[in-house]
This record gives sequence, structure tokens and C-alpha cells, in this order.
Amino acid sequence: MGALPDNSESRNKLKDIVEQLESPFGSVAKQELPKVTLDEINYTAPSDEFLKINAENALADYRASGEKAIRDNSAESAKTLASQRDAYEKGRDADRTALNEQYDRSAHAIDNDAIKRGLARSSIVSVNKGELENQYLKLNAEIAAEYGKKISDIDAEIAAIDGKLKTALNDFNLSYATKLNEKLAELRSERDKRVQEVVKFNNDVRAKQADLDGERAKTESDLYSAAIKQEQSSQDLDSLSPENRDKIFQAVYDKMDEYLGGMTPQQAKLELLNHTFYRQHLSNYYYNKLMDKYGRIKPE
Repeated sequence: MGALPDNSESRNKLKDIVEQLESPFGSVAKQELPKVTLDEINYTAPSDEFLKINAENALADYRASGEKAIRDNSAESAKTLASQRDAYEKGRDADRTALNEQYDRSAHAIDNDAIKRGLARSSIVSVNKGELENQYLKLNAEIAAEYGKKISDIDAEIAAIDGKLKTALNDFNLSYATKLNEKLAELRSERDKRVQEVVKFNNDVRAKQADLDGERAKTESDLYSAAIKQEQSSQDLDSLSPENRDKIFQAVYDKMDEYLGGMTPQQAKLELLNHTFYRQHLSNYYYNKLMDKYGRIKPE
């Protein structure tokens, strides 16, 4: 025969209508209770682009200070190297001056010694000065070679500063990009967690709202039914004339017929046979009329 349809809510509405029709004078008004509305959370999740801007802002100081430190270090290295190069040049010039002074003193000493010995025009003087000059040239070349190597090495380091600066900045930018991605992932995670929290909260609120609305509707229906019964207890249908009672049964029948007519034949039959509500509110004539239309159909 099929499953019994779950239409208790719509049936309760039908019961309210029937009870109102059965009220002899229809003087009972359905009481409406105050509605309690729970608040939901309105949350607009930020876009990825907005989160990226926030991530960049959060790392702005890190990026600025990092780049400044690299540039300052590069400038300090260039300054140190330039100072060291200048010191080498001064050292070279000082050694050359000292060598020249030593050469001049030695040359004067040779001349003075030759005059004292009466050998001013002797070939010995020329030989001695030749040896002195050879020694001078040798030492001067050694000074030039020693300081030339040091200055050349310093110049190479100075020339490499720009390249090292670019490399350091590139390495820092890679580090910054990694931190930016990590920060962006963190912000996205926080956003997604917030979205889940809001969805859960709002779903809970809707469930509670549905419970409250259901309880409110049930209470209103119970109060209304109680008021109808109280009025009916004082003015029973039996106290009405047969004509008026028949009008009420006819009106109740029409509502039940309209309600059952909205179902499939099998659903209507199950509804009618499984609920005493229909028998309780109809006379024998109208109940049999309803049974003939919906309760005695042959199963498919």
C-alpha cells in the first residue's frame, strides 16, 4: 500500500481550520505569540588580492630594513676598501721617500769619504755609486711590486662590490618571497577558518530558530485548540439545529476533501485510514462520503 506520508505539519494546519469551523460562532481568534529572532553573523570573506596586500604591508618593515642593511653593508665595505687602498698608496709613497732619503745619504757619504781620501775623481767612487744605484733600483722595484699587488687586489674587490650587492639583493628577494608566501598562506588559513566558524554558527542559529519557530507554532496551535474546546464545551455542536450542524459538517468535509485531493490516491487512502482525526470531525454521512472517494480505492 506504500509508506505513510510525513505531513504532520500540514495536517496540524488542517486541524486548526476544522476546529475554527466547528466553533459555533467563530468567536475564538488564534493567538499569536511574540516571535524571537536570533541574529546571524554577517561576514564577507576578504579576497586573495586583499590578503596579498595585507601580507605585503605586514612585511613592509622587514623588506625595507633588510634591503637597507644590505646596501649599508655594501657601502661600508666600499668605504673600508677605499680607505685600505689609500693606506697602501701612502705606505708605498712613504717607503719610496725613505728609500730616496737613504740613497741620498749614502751617495753623500761616498762623496765625502772620497774627498777625505783624495779620491774624488777616482773610478772607485763611480763603482760605489753604481752599486748604490743598483741597490736603490732593486729596492724601489720591490716596493712597487709589493704595493702594486696589494692595490691591484683591493681594486678587484672594489670592482666586485656592485656584483656582490646585486647578488645579496637577489638572495634577499628570494627570502622575502618565501616569507610573503608563508604570510599569505597564514592569512588565507585564518580567513577560511573564520568562514567555517561563521557557517557553523549560522547553521546552529538557523536550527535553533527553526526549533523556536516550531515551538511557537505548536504553542499557538495548542492555545487555539484549548480555546476552541473551551468554547465548544459551553456551546456543543449538538445544541445547534440540524441545518447548522450539517453546514458545519459540509464545510469541514470540503476542507478535508481539498486537503486529501492534493495527494496521490494511495497517499490519500493511507492518510484517511491511519488517522482518526477525519472520523472524529465528520458525521456518518460525510465520513462515508469521504471514505467512498478516498478510502476504498483498489491498490494499484
